[in-house]
Amino acid sequence: MKRLIWMIFITLLTAGVAAQTKVVERSTKKVPGWLNTAVEDYLVVSVTAGSLAEGQTKALTEITERIIQSVASNVTVSKKNTLSEVNVNGNIESSDAFTQISRIKSANLPFLKGISLSNVEEIYWEKVQDKATKKEHYNYSVKYPFSRLEQRKLTAEFEALDAGQVARYEALEQKIGAIESADEISRAITELNTLSEYFFDDVRLSRVKGLTARYRQLYDALTLTGTFLESGKYQCQLLLDGNPIKVAAKPKVTSNCAGQISVRPADGMFVITYSAEDCLPEEENFLNISLTVGGKRLQHKAFLNEAGTGSMAFSVVPEGKLVLTADSVADRKIFNINIRLTLNNRGGTPFGLKALELHVPEISAPIIFDDIDGVYKTKGIIQIKALAEGEFTVGEKKKSLFSFVQGAITFVNPQTGAVERSQLSLPYVTNWE
Repeated sequence: MKRLIWMIFITLLTAGVAAQTKVVERSTKKVPGWLNTAVEDYLVVSVTAGSLAEGQTKALTEITERIIQSVASNVTVSKKNTLSEVNVNGNIESSDAFTQISRIKSANLPFLKGISLSNVEEIYWEKVQDKATKKEHYNYSVKYPFSRLEQRKLTAEFEALDAGQVARYEALEQKIGAIESADEISRAITELNTLSEYFFDDVRLSRVKGLTARYRQLYDALTLTGTFLESGKYQCQLLLDGNPIKVAAKPKVTSNCAGQISVRPADGMFVITYSAEDCLPEEENFLNISLTVGGKRLQHKAFLNEAGTGSMAFSVVPEGKLVLTADSVADRKIFNINIRLTLNNRGGTPFGLKALELHVPEISAPIIFDDIDGVYKTKGIIQIKALAEGEFTVGEKKKSLFSFVQGAITFVNPQTGAVERSQLSLPYVTNWE
């Protein structure tokens, strides 16, 4: 009984709408049988438009969206009703417009390129006039061939394409922790930009943008370092978070006194040769090395006085960025800080590391290690790792380019046996805000 009443209501409603409008023109005298029905192996699409040209455009858009939704499972389509009110001569006229927004970048889905109005098998349109207002519009309908076989074929093609794009993303996600050269960073960003043009769903697009931001942040973790090979020869190295990586770009080298400067690549590093004949020993003589990577300019100063005594010179200096990583972070409480410090043993002489003191800007108490007693014999870059156990309270981190960890390192000089204290001031990165 309820079903019968509902059908009668729909019939009366349709008749009421028809009574308010009239068809003033149509493409054919007879209404086609496929109109407003489901036809196997076809898409039947009907739209309302202000002109025939607009009807064609809207019909093609609707066909495209219907095919996308039947093929690409990751498509997000949002629909909304828009209520608008217009004041006409003191009277309020309301209109309830149904809007469908398809969030698709169709140019990046190859299977959509074959969708065209030239494939339409039949078209039917009516020019309709509102009896009260005399306003006119078009009801535009098309019958478009789209078989189940074609749907399965396009679905298989799309899934293969989609799986390939996901694999590209996952490879880049794994690669970010194993960067071997600066060129890999720029190539990854370029590839991620391409993927962002493909991924049309919010979840994966957000992941791509997040990974792109992480790759861009790697440029902030780059530093330059180097060591004297002998008098008149200096080897320059690019570091990422304190770890050596290769770079193809050539640094620019100037000096306040040295001449005949030349730079040659050497397995991802650079060897700088120079003449120090005009350098006065009582002055501070240096090479000023600059390198631009990913739009960021890096600078490093090599003091020529350290090269004069040869490989036996005791010269150990902190370089790069200090990396601080807490095991856990809860509000303003952090627990167990893992510390990674980069030292450059320029002279190559074995040395002892006795103590380390760090003053982190957002931590009120200094972090002190007074019983390290480590001996290191490697020339060049050395990674020092330490763990500060316990709970720490951190203040708000200052977002400044000039925020540094201050402190001191206590060495044992093997040449004199004396204990030497060296000040440090390094930029730093943390895993807390």
